[in-house]
Amino acid sequence: MTAQWISWWGFVVISIILLGFAALVLWKLYRDSDALTGLLSEPQAPNDPSPPKASLSRFQFLIFTFVIAGLYLLLCIEAGTLIEIPGNVLALLGISGGTYVVSKTVSSSERREEQATAAAAGKPSRTGRKTPPPGPNA
Repeated sequence: MTAQWISWWGFVVISIILLGFAALVLWKLYRDSDALTGLLSEPQAPNDPSPPKASLSRFQFLIFTFVIAGLYLLLCIEAGTLIEIPGNVLALLGISGGTYVVSKTVSSSERREEQATAAAAGKPSRTGRKTPPPGPNA
């Protein structure tokens, strides 16, 4: 077997796996229209009646991943072999993933700060639990 045949079979296997994932997502959407509702939105508190907020960092990470994977597959098909991914592309993908991590950290710290403020005032927090004001032992 030549290197070109090996890369062709590798492409076939990767394509089957990707098509399998796409078929799984489409099947989940067909069976349950709410299966992917949390894909691009931040999770809400259990008692929060407002609609979920869209997350720009999740959207950016999703789009960058699909664009890079699609371009990589296209270039591999044109070259006939697996190509090397440039370091700049991996750095951009890492930055995109880093923005998601930073946004999760910021939203988590904001949520904790809000809960601490609500606990100090004795009001219910966004989670819906009423927290008692700190006593003399606190």
